[in-house]
Amino acid sequence: MIRNGKESERKKILAINFGGIGDEILFLPTLQTIRNYAPNSSITLLLEPRSRSVAELTNLVDSVITFDIKKRPLSVGDLVDLLALIKEGGYDCVVSSGGSPLVSALLFLSGIPERIGYHSNRLAPVLLTQPVPLDKKQYAAAMYHDLAIGFLKQKRLTPPAVSGEKINDSLIPTVSVKPDSMDRMQNFIAERGLNRERRSAQSRLILVHPGTSRLATEKGIFKTWPTDSWLDLLFLIGRENENKPEADRDIVILAGGPDDKEIIEDILNKAGDQLPHMVSAYGQTKSLADLAALIKLCDIMLCVDSAPMHVAIGLRKPIVALFGPFNPALLVPNDSRFKTIWDSRGGTRSMLDRLGVNIPPQDVFQALIEAKAAVSAG
Repeated sequence: MIRNGKESERKKILAINFGGIGDEILFLPTLQTIRNYAPNSSITLLLEPRSRSVAELTNLVDSVITFDIKKRPLSVGDLVDLLALIKEGGYDCVVSSGGSPLVSALLFLSGIPERIGYHSNRLAPVLLTQPVPLDKKQYAAAMYHDLAIGFLKQKRLTPPAVSGEKINDSLIPTVSVKPDSMDRMQNFIAERGLNRERRSAQSRLILVHPGTSRLATEKGIFKTWPTDSWLDLLFLIGRENENKPEADRDIVILAGGPDDKEIIEDILNKAGDQLPHMVSAYGQTKSLADLAALIKLCDIMLCVDSAPMHVAIGLRKPIVALFGPFNPALLVPNDSRFKTIWDSRGGTRSMLDRLGVNIPPQDVFQALIEAKAAVSAG
């Protein structure tokens, strides 16, 4: 039943989005629109086990279930288990980002009455109740959000108006920070004497997160910037600090998760005691929620194309992000707060070229100076 332009009945909605944490964060605007227009419904998110921690960053879903779609070999029995997992939920509606004929077939076999997915294969118009055009040339969150528009059309609801080259803020993911994680990270900063009271208004907390997905690297997708380049950048920041009064100096916080142990240790070992204004937070962030809290407490984040980048965007935190094989226009919204530098090699790159990121540290340092100026300007 539709009341005041919204679905008033309590329905059971299944959202399916397999991918990494970055993909789940990019999917949040889709969930937000579904929640806005179906406020009384129960939303279950089906994702990969490696990404279930995204639930720490949002209250848009009522429950999370997982299936390892990346398992190899993936047997017929595994697919039967997936179908059973979907069917046992008794869902009224499913919204899925999967584009293969197999996904369309599974959704049809699930018996869910309303099935929204991409019109990306020949079976989609037959097996889905609301096939949605797939446009991969736009910002990924907007691409996913087309599914939410399909959901509204299925419900005969009026979609929100989104227009213009600049991404509407509603299409930029929003993540939240858990209070207990914020308390832990505030204590971490206080224990190291980095509170704002100890620094002037000109001093910036710069979070450096050099790591990227181990799974991407294992698949031959190299998105890393070399350790020596990170070190050169950190020394540029250090030299700039030497010309400032103590209270005005920027503080670098080096952070990373378990996958980033090697590059973090390499940076720390090579830096030695030459970077007195760098503090390591490695091992201090025990969860994705902790990392989100630390990002929120910093002024600017330097990173590569990674899940933490999407967390920072979800917090509306200024970033300088370094890109290799992927076009940043597809992963970062067109917004002045989010600066990207793309090692495009003069054209579109193959994601499997194994060339990583080759950007001069001086270029990154200049982008950081511009980002700091923007923060100072408000």
